[in-house]
Amino acid sequence: MRNIILYHNNLLKFGGVDTFVYNFVKKMSKFYDILFLYTTANAENLERISKYVKTEQYNKNKKYVCDICILASAWGQYPDSVIAKSGRYIQMVHADYIRAKETNFYYQKWFKTTEHIGVSEHVCKIFKELYPTEEITRIYNILDETQETKTILKLISATRVSKEKGYNRMLKLAQELKKANIKFRWTIFTDLELYNQKPFDLEEIVYMKPNHDFMDYITEADYGVQLSDTEGYSYFINECLQYGTPVLCTDFPSVYESVEDGINGYILDMDLKNLDVDKIVNNIPKDFEYKEKCSEKDWIKLLDKKVERKRSKMFKVIAKQDYKDKRAELIEEYKDKEINYDELGSALIKEGDIYIISNPERAKQIEESGLAVVIEMKEESKKERTKEPQKENEEKEVKQTKKTTTRRTVKKPTNKKEE
Repeated sequence: MRNIILYHNNLLKFGGVDTFVYNFVKKMSKFYDILFLYTTANAENLERISKYVKTEQYNKNKKYVCDICILASAWGQYPDSVIAKSGRYIQMVHADYIRAKETNFYYQKWFKTTEHIGVSEHVCKIFKELYPTEEITRIYNILDETQETKTILKLISATRVSKEKGYNRMLKLAQELKKANIKFRWTIFTDLELYNQKPFDLEEIVYMKPNHDFMDYITEADYGVQLSDTEGYSYFINECLQYGTPVLCTDFPSVYESVEDGINGYILDMDLKNLDVDKIVNNIPKDFEYKEKCSEKDWIKLLDKKVERKRSKMFKVIAKQDYKDKRAELIEEYKDKEINYDELGSALIKEGDIYIISNPERAKQIEESGLAVVIEMKEESKKERTKEPQKENEEKEVKQTKKTTTRRTVKKPTNKKEE
């Protein structure tokens, strides 16, 4: 079997040239005896390569003999002590060398190089324009075999990352997924700066600013996650269910009004003791029916409902002078005219005005102020209060009020009072 030395000056963990090295040795080791030489190398990537070929750190004081020498790149130091018995020293060209100059890369040919391989038609064309006397052949980058793949678990949350919203539980869930070697991406819509929150130091978690238009993310997710201590009636949970996305949630009391365990999500206890990662990953609830529990009709029915105020007593208030009543909401009826209000919502009461209230405490306050006469209405009067009173009776009450005012008041105030 012919032997090949593949040399790379600096093997990185990730990169186009580094991927070429791995794919080349993995596939070509079936046909050639390959030694991978390097000056420096990432340990993880080097370990992957060593599964297929021998590897060795280049020693300039050692002589290496092979049939063909291939340089994986065109930068860094070259392995001058390598001898190719066939006389073939192949140098890879991975870049557009005109554009590469913009990043201060300048190609320096190894004095032993006899031919070049370009990884695309464009690369070969540019190289030929720059170096017309050099030989170059196009061979596209060799790819690894396709592997069996699994869909990553996609999670979404829209919440404060705080204690009451389940900060520690969220961290534990992420750690358990990692421990089980589950690949996942968790998108969290939150404002870390607003609440001075400490983000999770996990590469699988992506933070996004709060956004009202995030329903596309909900429909793309496998689960919505809400691990709070408590929720009144979680909007986020119900929005997820509305769009057909199941949820992972804690067992706060109101959750049972929205979530059926195993049907449209999984309900976890507050310590996550019943967290079953395998079930969550391999049994994602689907095709469940969600029925919205509230509609406009519910509100219309409530708001259009006629409600009688609860009354124990009724009081007729007859104004002795002009004033403002700050508790206008307690006025149930106003005789003969509409109530006028000032900019603060106080009722503008005129001398002689008559109105009805049912709050005993308020009736006492008005009476003690001296601004009006307050008369407790008898039971039969209450039943008749909606009927139009006779004019002479009203005039009589007003005149009587004025006489009372004359007897009790030394001097009538010149300014409007407020009560």
